[in-house]
Amino acid sequence: MANQKRDVKLTLTDLVAKKAEKEAARTRSEDVYVESLGGYLTVQSPPRNIFFKSVDMSGDSTESQVYANMFLIYNCVSLFRNSELLAEYDVTDNVEIVEKLLELHEIKDLAEKAMELSGFTKPQKLDEEIKN
Repeated sequence: MANQKRDVKLTLTDLVAKKAEKEAARTRSEDVYVESLGGYLTVQSPPRNIFFKSVDMSGDSTESQVYANMFLIYNCVSLFRNSELLAEYDVTDNVEIVEKLLELHEIKDLAEKAMELSGFTKPQKLDEEIKN
């Protein structure tokens, strides 16, 4: 039997009504606990151009993939773009603040969270439900 929601024919009114929902989805954020910092950071969903640029940056090497994740996180955590913080850590490339503050596994986790928030990847729980 077909899922009722899948049988709905969308109208112009339906699509217009979704506008606010779609805009809210583009600006989602979530507080994520970072163990090495002993507190929460607010991670915002990245704009599409930032996401696409990070994908373009990630090459075949582990180093380029980690840097792409750092770039994504730098652009998704507004606190990391604070000029006072950047000056205090004396970074030559602003993206380096991410590796100065986070452990490697936290970089991976926060990048995945940023992608999840913006809908570029599905949450793990949803992936598991789809498999079953």
